[in-house]
Amino acid sequence: MTDTRTPDERIADVQRHGHPITPQQRYDAAALLRDLLATAARHGVTLADFDGVVDLPGGCLDAVVARSVPA
Repeated sequence: MTDTRTPDERIADVQRHGHPITPQQRYDAAALLRDLLATAARHGVTLADFDGVVDLPGGCLDAVVARSVPA
């Protein structure tokens, strides 16, 4: 079954423990995911292709959160 959720919905559904995730971080992660998918589409790759090998929405959120957490 194909996942029909939008990138924004996929980011909203990512659950992480630890640092609280702000609405701005979710917004930024969704923007990153949309940009990555636009680039991937030029190569014929979709989010469904990523789903088989990696949690791309979760990775986008993790990257955004990691850059905003003090060291």
